[in-house]
Amino acid sequence: MSSPSAQGVPVETRQEPQLATLGWALRRAALGLLILVAAVSLGAWLFNASIESEGPPSQSEYALPQN
Repeated sequence: MSSPSAQGVPVETRQEPQLATLGWALRRAALGLLILVAAVSLGAWLFNASIESEGPPSQSEYALPQN
């Protein structure tokens, strides 16, 4: 019993899977690196934005009361 997708297709017209070309692999790697750089850059920017800037100390809700 053969698979449902192979029924009715002559053996001569079936194509073997092709190996990926070098150009395809390089484009795929470049896209992956671009996504990685964008994710790391966004994470670093968000981390930097979460750090309070230097300046006069602001009163935080977690700070101890000054007597």
